Order: sequence, then C-alpha cells, then structure tokens
Amino acid sequence: MGVRFNLHTHLPHQHYLLVEMEVHPKKKETLLSIPAWSPGSYKIRDYAKSIHKMRLEDPKADWSLEQIDLDTWKVNSKGQPFKVSYLVYGYEHTVRTNYFTGEFLLLHPPATFLYPRDGLDSEVEVSWKTLSPFRYCYTGLRKKENAKHTWKAENFDELFDSPILLTDEKSLDFETGSCRFELIVLGNVSGSDKKKIVGDLSNIVGTQIRLMGGTENRNYLFVLDMTESTYGGLEHMNSSINQFDPVGAFNGENYRTLLELLSHEYFHHWNVKRIRPIALGPFDYQKPNLTKELWVAEGITSFFDAYFLLICGIYNPQQYLNKIWKDVRELEDSEGESWMSLEESSFTAWTKYYNRPSDPNFANTGLSYYTKGAILALSLELRIFSETAGDKSLLNVMRELYEGYYLGKGRGFTKSEFFQSVKKASGLDLKLEFDPFISQPTRIPVEKYLSLIGIERSPSKPKLETGFRVKEDKGRLIVNKINLSKSIRETDLNVGDEWIAVDGIRVLPGNFKDILKKYKPGQKAEFLVARRGNVFKRKIKFDQKPSACELWINEKAEQNILDLRKRFLTLDLSSETETKKSPKANSSKRIKSR
Repeated sequence: MGVRFNLHTHLPHQHYLLVEMEVHPKKKETLLSIPAWSPGSYKIRDYAKSIHKMRLEDPKADWSLEQIDLDTWKVNSKGQPFKVSYLVYGYEHTVRTNYFTGEFLLLHPPATFLYPRDGLDSEVEVSWKTLSPFRYCYTGLRKKENAKHTWKAENFDELFDSPILLTDEKSLDFETGSCRFELIVLGNVSGSDKKKIVGDLSNIVGTQIRLMGGTENRNYLFVLDMTESTYGGLEHMNSSINQFDPVGAFNGENYRTLLELLSHEYFHHWNVKRIRPIALGPFDYQKPNLTKELWVAEGITSFFDAYFLLICGIYNPQQYLNKIWKDVRELEDSEGESWMSLEESSFTAWTKYYNRPSDPNFANTGLSYYTKGAILALSLELRIFSETAGDKSLLNVMRELYEGYYLGKGRGFTKSEFFQSVKKASGLDLKLEFDPFISQPTRIPVEKYLSLIGIERSPSKPKLETGFRVKEDKGRLIVNKINLSKSIRETDLNVGDEWIAVDGIRVLPGNFKDILKKYKPGQKAEFLVARRGNVFKRKIKFDQKPSACELWINEKAEQNILDLRKRFLTLDLSSETETKKSPKANSSKRIKSR
C-alpha cells in the first residue's frame, strides 16, 4: 500500500491547511484514522476535533465515505485507488499541536495526517503544491530525489515522528560529531544571541555524542520557538521542537534553563527514541500506551540534561548543586512521595501527571517522574561512580542498553533487563538497593549518595512558609494551592477561598508579601476569608522552609573522595566511547516484536 499527501497552505492567517490523501488500498474497504495522541506526550489529545470537511474526491457511483467513530472514517472504493481531502485547523501554540499562522506554519504530523489502519508500514510521500507565502521548509524527513517540494517516509511511524516547519527564517548550521545540525530560531532574537546559542549548543551536543560513543544521525533539526509565555519541548528521532519565553532568555539562570531544555530534547534522540521501555513501541496511536518506566525515559534524561551542562562548563559546581536542590525541595515540599511510587507516576501519567494543571491537589497525592526520576538517576550514578572509583558511569549503562536492545535485539527493555544492563555495564547488582525507590512510595536518601563525592547538607536559616499559594483575580487574592504536608492542613481553608485579611489587616496582591514579612515560623495568625458569599475567620500556624540551598561542597573530605568528586565534575569516558554503528543510519523502521 502506498500513500501520498498533497498539502496546500490554505489561508494560513485563518489557521487552515488543506490536505489531499491518495491511497492505494489493500482491500475493498479502508479504515482511515487520525491519531489520538503523540509519542512523548502521554495524554489523549483527540486530534480529530480539528479535522473538517472530510470528503471523497471524484468517487465512482458505488464508492462511499462514512465516519464510523470519532477518529475513524471508512472508505469503500472496491479496492481501487482513491483520494480524500480535508481541512486541518491549527491554532494551538504548543510543541504537540498544529500552529498555522501568516508568520510561520508548524505542522505536527499526528495532528495532521490520517493513516490506513492496515497500512502503518506503508511508504509515504508528502508534497507541497507550493511553499508560498513562505520561503523555506524544514523537516527531518528525507527529500525525494529530483522533486522540488516532496519528502519521503519509510512508514507512518517515521512520518508521525517528523514535524514540518514552513518559515522565512534561514537556519543556522553547524557540524559536530559527523552530524550536521540545523537550528531555526523563531522570534525577535538578535544575531549575537543566535550565535551564542549555536556556540553553546555545539558544545553540548558534541559532548553528548562523544560520551555516548557517536550518533547514527547524519542530520538533526532544532526548532526553537521564542514566543512569550511558552515553555516546552518534544523529542523526535532526528529533530526536536522547543519553546521558550524570550523575555530575559539570555540572562543568567534563564539562559542556562534554555540550554538545559535543548540538552534534554537532544539526549532523547538516544533515550526514548532508541533506548526505550518495551511498552513504547510498536505504538497504538488510538489509545494510551501504558508503561511503568517513564522514570527511565524522562527521569534519566532529566538528570543528564543538567549534568551535561556541568561537564561542558555552562553550570559551575554550585549552580549545579542549586539545580539538584530545586528538585530535592520539590519532592520534600509535597505529600506526593508518600502517596505514589515512581512506577505509578509513570503508569498513570495519562490521567494524573498530564492533568496536574487542572488538579490543585496533585502536589499532595502525586509526583513527577521527571523530578524523582532525575534524583534516582543521580543516586544511581553516584553509587556506580563510587563503587568503580570513577571508572564506570550511568552513561556506560545507557550505552549498554543502546547496544544490547536497540541495536542487538531491535526492541525495548523491561525493568529487570534495565538492572541486568546496570550489572553488565558496571559489575554491580543494584536492583535490590534501588527497586524500592521505584516500586514503592519511598523517599530516596539522596544526601547519602551525594556524600560519596563529598557533597554535604546542612540546615539553613528557616524562613516563613504559609502552606498555601494564591493567585490574583480581579484585584483579589484567591487560594489556588494548599500543601497538606504543612500545618495548614489543620485549618479549614479551601482552594477557591478569597483571602481578605490577616490579623485585621487587609491583604491585596500588591502588599501581602510585605505584610507576611513581620511573621516568623511557628507564629499563629487569624485569617479572614470569603467562601461562596460568606465570610469566615480562620486560625492558622505558619510553618518554615529553608532560606537557601543547603547542599555544599566539603573541601576537607578525604583525598579519595576529593579525587572522585573531581572526576564526577569533569566526566571523561573517552577511552570507552566506541559504540557499534547502527546497520542503517536514520532508520525508524517499525519494530515488529517486543
């Protein structure tokens, strides 16, 4: 079965794209579906809501087109080639949706292309009638020879994994580690800032390629969309879509956060796109694909994104400790770690983690597999590093998984096989020690592992913690989060309550922070709150929280610990980075077996 798409930039300022789909079917009837979700973003998105005016072009008298489900259409063409057309509406500005405008057109394939339910393995061609009103087309797909605006995919998995950008923006190109990189920066960014990104990004990806023993990609595309109030990234086999707020983006911590995002998405082209939990492939695009191992896919990646910045000299040691401290505090400042295991956090991501913006209680009952997964990975790294005197690293484990399962078996791995790979790469059997942190709602004693390289924790001067958060709404302060790990849990305060006063003093968005400065941890106060038209008085007791990062570098540790820390801060595994080459560069062939 062959499939061809013809695309028309149909009224981009009205956010529409016209799609024509030509199919050479295998059977009398063909089921066409639009995916319900995108790999890498674990939530049902219902992309069918943006498909309009589906019609069968030039049908014969006995042909028919019928929508039989919310995301599926049945075409009866008596087994003969047919063409359907439809409009796609795209005006949701995220990394996992379509965004069509007069400035640029960012096409997210799972939200755009229907596929034959019996033809995921079909070769696909994508052609633009014209790129106008834009000048350039960027994508990870392969250009068809002797064709002006046509690209090819081996199958629909490759197509769905290859976003497409039309823009007038010219790419910034650089090469490192035998891979050619294209960086497209969208937004009002100066030429000097673009050059700054290119220099630092070249350092980051070059370091990753060296420490991972090479990359099978010969080309890689970074799209960086610098639009206010945006943040996020989505990984693909040979590209990534990234969004970041340009306001202050090139200053200090903001810039390091931007580079951390790009580092994260690039490392994904190994970890999750090739090194993957066994449940994440082959994909069923119409329902949740459940796995308990997102702590590997996202957690380990979240450890390495910042660690690579440390190795590259972008983070200094104290800045790196501040990053770790932020993750530690996120976990400590929540009840979630005592409610949910890492495996449960992963398995329920579709209904819990991805719905946390609309769930004010998530911090009390849930946790992030990104954050705790990164702390787990750090602890695992430090255990391996210490036990092997710095000769082995978690990177050795990642290369073992890459070679043993992606290259060797052409499939993903189970949790047991992950720990088997740890043992094979490092000589250490660590499953008994680390599995409780994964399968049970148990805190990771990260301080114990940090002490292995002479990083200690000491209490800082405590500062006030109210135990709740507020948002401004039309000049009022509305409670939008309550932390049930704090004393506030004893007070009848609800999300949605309006906070009016404290000890008889009116609180407003512009003054409440200053008013709270006169209170100390442990003090009590009387709040005036409004709820559903009634006003109540409530007694609360203020809690405390650390005022600064409590992690510090012990310069008086024993010499072997000092040496080990130095090796950790400047990781060099160059003598062990020779990796088997993939039999086919840039291959994304659909995996047949689990």
